[in-house]
Amino acid sequence: MKQPFGVILAGGQATRMGGGDKCLLTLGGQTLLKRVIDRLDPQTDGVILNANGDATRFTDYDIAVVADSITGFAGPLSGVLAGLDHAADLGHSHIIT
Repeated sequence: MKQPFGVILAGGQATRMGGGDKCLLTLGGQTLLKRVIDRLDPQTDGVILNANGDATRFTDYDIAVVADSITGFAGPLSGVLAGLDHAADLGHSHIIT
C-alpha cells in the first residue's frame, strides 16, 4: 500500500477567536502550521494545506494550498473533500487529516 497523503485543514474562519489564521499562531517560537508540517511530512507521501482566501499568506511554508471545493465555508468536511479530490488526482486512495 502506498503511504497516505497528508491534508492539513486550516480553512475555517476562526470566528470564535476574532478571525485570522489559527495555524499561524506561535507556540514555542514556531507557528502551529510549521509544527504540523514537520510532524506530518515524514509520515506521508506529500502534504497540502486546505485553506480559503489568499493563498500567498502561506508562501513561507513551501506547501501547496487547496481551497474548499464547496463555496460558502461549508465546514471542515468541505476541506476533507477538497483534500480527497486533490489526493485522488495524484493517485492516492487514502489521506490523513
